[in-house]
Amino acid sequence: MKKATCTLPALFALTAALLLTACAPAANDPGTPTPPSNVVNDEAPPAAAPGNGADTPAPPLSGVVKTGGSTSVEMVMNALIYQFQADNPDVTVDYEMNGSGDGIKNTISGLYEIGHSSRELKSDGSENGLEAIAYAIDGIAVVVNRENGVSNLTKAQLLGIYTGAVSNWRDVGGRDAPITVVTREPGSGTRSAFAEIIGLEKDDTPVAADASVVDSTGAVQTTVSQNPNAIGYMSFSDVDDTKVNAVPYEGVAISTDTLKDGTYLLKREFYLLARTDAALSPAGQAFVDFVLGAGGQQIVADNKLLPVR
Repeated sequence: MKKATCTLPALFALTAALLLTACAPAANDPGTPTPPSNVVNDEAPPAAAPGNGADTPAPPLSGVVKTGGSTSVEMVMNALIYQFQADNPDVTVDYEMNGSGDGIKNTISGLYEIGHSSRELKSDGSENGLEAIAYAIDGIAVVVNRENGVSNLTKAQLLGIYTGAVSNWRDVGGRDAPITVVTREPGSGTRSAFAEIIGLEKDDTPVAADASVVDSTGAVQTTVSQNPNAIGYMSFSDVDDTKVNAVPYEGVAISTDTLKDGTYLLKREFYLLARTDAALSPAGQAFVDFVLGAGGQQIVADNKLLPVR
């Protein structure tokens, strides 16, 4: 029998074949698996490309926000505007004090981006197209001269005084002296709210013909402080008790506490006004957000008003 022999070239060829067979994947081997699409990749995502806005801070606010209206909100609104402009030095909030009526009318016309009103919008359709945003609750103080000794006035007594049916202080617990009635101009939010609460200016309850009509909260306080027989009404937040006395209404003295607990009944809300058919500018929207935010509502409270939030 012959022995099997293997030449050197054949041996090299056999070795190479064995190596290739050992290293090649099996026919049913899928190779390196690909992770399913729903598996979260542990690696950090690639950084956002420059200029796509992902990490770019918003530009600072700028521009002019034209506002105007109620004079009753003067003290708190000036405080709110001051702080907002300090926080946003490139924004100017321009506030004209000319009464709620003008604030409503000029917001409807587009002259004001934001209006100010110290009364609700009328429901007769004449003031449609506006959104009224309440931001504070204010008491209406009945004020008399500091020499006046009257200690309380009721709803019925105030109605009598303002219609002229009661014309002497002795008839309501005061001294023998004629009453000088001071009221606000037509269109005033304070006048509207006061009249609504006490029943004034209905068909048979017009304001006394000889009443002195003034056009601002400050003018009410000044007129009453200079006339010992005068009576007026004004925003509680603006009352200076070194100039006038706030008379209790229905036996309850006006204060932050009595406004909060609801025992003082002469009160109304302050509103920001905006058109429903036009978006506010970024600066205008930021101002509304500030007034309704924690910082703005604290300023409201610091000015003897009740926050709404």
